[in-house]
Amino acid sequence: MKKPTTIRVAATARTPGRCSLLIRGAAVLVGGALVAGTLIAAAPAPRGFQGEPTGDPELAAEVTSSVGPGHWQHYSAAHVKGDQVTWAGQGADEHTEFEIGSITKTFTAALFTDAVERGEVTPSTRLDEIWPELHGKEAGSVDLESIAMQRSGLPAMMPHANAVDATVSVLSSLALQDPHRASDEEVVQSLADVSVGEQVPEYSNYGFAVLGQALSEVTGQNYADLVRQRITEPLHMESTYVPRNADGLSHGYSASGLPAAPWTLAGTAPAGAVRSTAHDLSIWLRAVSDGQAPGADAAEPRESFDDLDDIGWAWFTTTTVPAVTWHNGGTGGYRSYLGFDRDSGEGIIMLSDAAVSVDGVVDVISRAEDS
Repeated sequence: MKKPTTIRVAATARTPGRCSLLIRGAAVLVGGALVAGTLIAAAPAPRGFQGEPTGDPELAAEVTSSVGPGHWQHYSAAHVKGDQVTWAGQGADEHTEFEIGSITKTFTAALFTDAVERGEVTPSTRLDEIWPELHGKEAGSVDLESIAMQRSGLPAMMPHANAVDATVSVLSSLALQDPHRASDEEVVQSLADVSVGEQVPEYSNYGFAVLGQALSEVTGQNYADLVRQRITEPLHMESTYVPRNADGLSHGYSASGLPAAPWTLAGTAPAGAVRSTAHDLSIWLRAVSDGQAPGADAAEPRESFDDLDDIGWAWFTTTTVPAVTWHNGGTGGYRSYLGFDRDSGEGIIMLSDAAVSVDGVVDVISRAEDS
């Protein structure tokens, strides 16, 4: 993720059942602490990447040195220079499937851009225009562009419905399971009571879940079908999709080297559920960088995000030279990075099945710039 996320616990109403909810929640947290202690004790020592090397040895040396030490398992990488793509991996190749986490947001932003171009929405479309029941609610006045540019004022994470929901989510995280269980309908329903903060740059996974649900509402298609019909099929990205369940992908690994279950994210899928390969993401990188992808204009920088980056719709662009347009991602057991030089179009992709940052792989582009 671009910024650390926090778990927000929604306040519970003063009802006769409140004490029992809190007691049950406390019991879950105690159990979670015991689980966490057991997992920490069982964690293996850090080690390098595992499995047989694949692809180009020179690129392999570059990417593995750029990300440093950690509890690594397997990875796949792609270096793009125009029409030439070089692959490298270990225990994986360019066709191995990974969770790409928040790189999913670049697909959601592309769908938003495409919907604007089709006249289905405008950048200033408000949430209460999509869901009339939000009239008079704080979230009703939030417009889609503010969500796409990470300045909507919506919370970083979807608020929990109650204390039990919060503690179950915490326990799931501690047990290295998918903590995101809210349905599409529950994501939308949560907007009725959410508090909206100041509209300043602040990364929000919840916001992108809402953006994806808004596009589904407007088009009458679910998010997975929108990604398939409007992005992956036109670009022939045959191994990129939104999973409907955890099947079809082996576990990843936590930052401490323990097996972590796959994530599907349920109703919050538009924030980070897409699965893909280095091969398919090389198609995506090239199509976005040369303006041929559906919704490619989402990558254009629009406003300052912080001292290091400007932001378009989802995409960040560094304020340094070379100006790299990028997004990263992370789930319980995977990390990812995709970035390209805005001037040359040169790009780098790295996918790993360990929850250890791979953002340092951007140095491959920087080194090429210096050479």
